[in-house]
Amino acid sequence: MPSPSEKDLAEAAEFRARIHEKVLEKVQAVNPGIDTVVDPYPVDSYFQWNWEYPGAWYLYVAIPTGFKSRNAFIDFLVKKTLEG
Repeated sequence: MPSPSEKDLAEAAEFRARIHEKVLEKVQAVNPGIDTVVDPYPVDSYFQWNWEYPGAWYLYVAIPTGFKSRNAFIDFLVKKTLEG
C-alpha cells in the first residue's frame, strides 16, 4: 500500500478536528472546564484502505477501525476525556 500524502494527512487532521469539536461540545456540557480531548488514536489511524477494481488501493479518511458508527466513536472519546 502506498503511504498517505501530505494532502491526505491534512484531510485526516481536519476530519479529526471536526470530531474533536463534537466531543468537546458534549464534554463541556458536563464539565465546562475541560478544553482538550483525550484521543488515543494518532492522525494516521483516521485512514482506511480499500482495494478496488481494476486492482488499486484507495485511501479515504474515516473513523478508526473498530467502531460501528461516528456517533459510537464520539461517545468513546467523550468517555475517555471525562475519565482523563
